[in-house]
Amino acid sequence: MADYFSQTVIRPYIPETAMTALERAVLEKMFDEELVGEEVYFCAPYGPNDLVFLDIAWVKELLDADEGIASTLADHVRGELAKADRDDPELALDMSMIGYEVIFQDIVKRSVLDYVEVETAWTCSKMRPDGFGGAAMLITADDVESVSTAGWLEQAISALAGGAGPG
Repeated sequence: MADYFSQTVIRPYIPETAMTALERAVLEKMFDEELVGEEVYFCAPYGPNDLVFLDIAWVKELLDADEGIASTLADHVRGELAKADRDDPELALDMSMIGYEVIFQDIVKRSVLDYVEVETAWTCSKMRPDGFGGAAMLITADDVESVSTAGWLEQAISALAGGAGPG
């Protein structure tokens, strides 16, 4: 069996003050992190976690602490809390529903950061033809742009056949 990985790095370091308490809590569950002064370096050696578990009482405290701060994640979590069983001690968040890109975009909107860049290397434990490649993403306050190595190659091959060239 082959194991697929999507090693990911986030740059630049994210100032702790740029994140809401809830964003920080969720991002540290999705990524590995390293505190660098008053900033955080996020990375994922195997790939970002899509499923995050948080104590419901703690989530409510985080939401209260972040009251009045615009956050797509907070809106999503409030919706998930409304659907949760009253007896559940834990909230399971499927982060593939909104993606980490939305969190970083909200951070950029509220902070001095002009952008957040994400680089991902797709690798595989076996030499499978579909197990390698990569992607780059640029997240600004207004847009999320991305390119993959497969997409670039497709454009380059199309250009060889007389189509539009790679951008």
